[in-house]
Amino acid sequence: MLCRCGSADGRPWQLRRTRHDLMPVGCMRGGRGLQKAGLARQQPGEVSLSISANTRIVIGTTLFALASSAFLYALPPSPIDRDLLRGSFYWLQGYAYQIPVKYLNGELNAARLYEDDKLLGPANSDREEIATKGGGRFQLFRDSKSFFGPVLLLSTSDNTNPNTNGRKYHLK
Repeated sequence: MLCRCGSADGRPWQLRRTRHDLMPVGCMRGGRGLQKAGLARQQPGEVSLSISANTRIVIGTTLFALASSAFLYALPPSPIDRDLLRGSFYWLQGYAYQIPVKYLNGELNAARLYEDDKLLGPANSDREEIATKGGGRFQLFRDSKSFFGPVLLLSTSDNTNPNTNGRKYHLK
């Protein structure tokens, strides 16, 4: 790394502390830098500092982290949609997919399933109908064998895979 005096020894720049800020005075060798120009005269009561490249990197990284943290703290939090079904839909058979339900408001029989704001149904359909006919049928039941909680068994409105069709499913 070349400094302003033309040396390639990689020594850190020497800084001079003035009343208000740090002023570069040239490299440690003192070649053709600011020292030769007569700007490196040290005044009484001033302290010379030497900051290495690694220290400058650490200081810069720390300042960037603090600034970005302050920016993210200032952003308003995004609301959490508890009705949105998250996770992978597990293929069961035919057109039937199942997913565990984490948040459920109300009774199992009163639940409504929406596919991108379109109401699906009929609700509480038979498992065989969901697997063979599909067409938006769904059933919400409590399963103690695999998930230990409410499970939604569903088919999409056009019998596609809910993991890849790009639609969002809400259970209200």
